[in-house]
Amino acid sequence: MALRMLVAAVTAAVLGVTAGCTSDDPGPAAPTTPSATGSATTSPIPSASPEPVELEVAVYGEAPKLRAYQRIARAFTRQRPGVSLELQTFPDATTAAAAAVAELPTGEGPDVFLADQFALPDLVATGRLQPVDTMLEDRGLPFGDEYQRSGLETFSALNRLQCMPAEMSPIVVYVNTRLVPRRSIRDGDVGLPTVRQPTWGWLDFLAAARIAASSDLLGPVKGAAVPVDLDTLTAFVRSAGSEAVDDVLEPTSLTLASDDAVAALASVLSVAGDPSLSPTAEELRRRDAVARFASGELGMFIGTRADVARLRAAEGLRFDVWPLPSFGRARVVAETNGFCIDSASDAVDAAADFVAFAVGSRGAGIAARSGVMVPSLLAAIHQDSFLQRDEQPRSAEMYAVSLRRTDPMPYSAAWPEVSAIADRVLRRLLDEPPADLLTLLQERMTRLDRRSERLFAQAATSEG
Repeated sequence: MALRMLVAAVTAAVLGVTAGCTSDDPGPAAPTTPSATGSATTSPIPSASPEPVELEVAVYGEAPKLRAYQRIARAFTRQRPGVSLELQTFPDATTAAAAAVAELPTGEGPDVFLADQFALPDLVATGRLQPVDTMLEDRGLPFGDEYQRSGLETFSALNRLQCMPAEMSPIVVYVNTRLVPRRSIRDGDVGLPTVRQPTWGWLDFLAAARIAASSDLLGPVKGAAVPVDLDTLTAFVRSAGSEAVDDVLEPTSLTLASDDAVAALASVLSVAGDPSLSPTAEELRRRDAVARFASGELGMFIGTRADVARLRAAEGLRFDVWPLPSFGRARVVAETNGFCIDSASDAVDAAADFVAFAVGSRGAGIAARSGVMVPSLLAAIHQDSFLQRDEQPRSAEMYAVSLRRTDPMPYSAAWPEVSAIADRVLRRLLDEPPADLLTLLQERMTRLDRRSERLFAQAATSEG
């Protein structure tokens, strides 16, 4: 059975990971000191091949990300002129994952492919992934504290690092600083986050949303848009001291009916379902949260670094980025992807060379400069090329703060289906009377938890 079991011995011996990367220290961490076996400031040197090599690499994303991957590919081939690299692109993670799972057993897919965290169980089940830990160590890639620990754990299974995390983009709060003007909020009961004190509570978030919504009284401006999906809500459930599943490594059931989880969900749904504070589902179908925020009709929304390109293009918009509000213990989830290698590739060595380059200082530097990616290499997100202090958002350090608050998501091939079912159940609750919300939540989360048991069991059986 494919289980993500990154045990302590493997963590220490193969990955050299320490717990320091995920501490709750509220201040931004300084770049780590290069290890004795490699340096985060120098890309590993790819091995030279005496024969020309053809390499196919598959990536996904919107146009700004694809342009960054194209730059990484060009930089790699300049360093390795003997490699002819073809870049295959997909519009999103779901499409890319479906292609990878279908092509791996045939041996006809790309040599290297980008996959998100939720695709890993299905990819491992094909038996065709080439573990990358030893190959990357052989190429001088430093692990230790130099890569985000949560990313290394996310892409580990069967006691091996199956794919190398490339990007970890934490969910954050984007704030229209004209609608939520820090200087004009004099009420001492409202605590807004700063770079020095990057924490704030749910009640502070709610107060800020009300301030933004009241800026035009009954006009079109709303306070905040909070996604009602299980991936996002997992961060809030964890923040309240609970968990979305019974075991993150081997989930057998959702645990959303716990008292702490229900309380957190009720608070989030109360905001998302209040038409005076948040855009309705129908309004968001017509125009998404990013577009509303860019046009000045939304005080705050929850998104990732990928949204920055659209926001910077909006004329007259003044915005910043703050961490996710907390119900007590600051927790965050991140959109994570990694480079995987097909074990049947005819160019495994060149594939490993590319992965080492793409996540090393050169490749991570290109990703950082894109303005829409958060490299897993920690040193890259503390450099000026990532912080881009002459651009918005001004508080780009908040991405690093949020990264240290991330934990891996549940590892199961059933998670996408379980999430989709949970999303439908939760969104239907937005139409319920607010007075009945807690009771209905308790009842429906109990049923949802039980329903999830069958799906997780089926996935575990197929993996076995």
